[in-house]
Amino acid sequence: MRNKPRSIVAGLVVIGALAAGGAAFTAANVIPDTVMGFGTSTITGATATSLTYTRSADGSTITAATLVFTGDISTKTVQAGFNTNALENCAAGTYASPSTTVVCTFGTAQPTASASTFNVAVS
Repeated sequence: MRNKPRSIVAGLVVIGALAAGGAAFTAANVIPDTVMGFGTSTITGATATSLTYTRSADGSTITAATLVFTGDISTKTVQAGFNTNALENCAAGTYASPSTTVVCTFGTAQPTASASTFNVAVS
C-alpha cells in the first residue's frame, strides 16, 4: 500500500510535464489571421465542384481563383469578382471529361482581409 501514493504522485508529475511541454509546443505555431472562407459565394449559370484561390507571396491579396465546373462549359463566358466590385472576365475554360476548369486572374488583386463575398456568373 505504501508504494501506491508514490506511483500516483509520479503519474501526476508525468502528466503535468506532458501538459506543459504540449502547451510550449503549440505556442510556437503562429499563423497570421487571414480571411479565405467567405461568408457568401454566389455562382449562377453552372454547378461548381471546387474553388481554390491564388494569393500573393505575403498572403495579403488574392490574385486569382480556379473553379472546376460540372460538365462542358468551355464555350460559355465566366465572370468573377469580390464583394460589390464589377465582375471580371475569366480565361476560357478547359474541358477534360467530366469537368471544366476555369482560371480567373484579377486585374486588381483583392485584399484578403476585406474579401467577404465571391460572385461568379456563367452565361
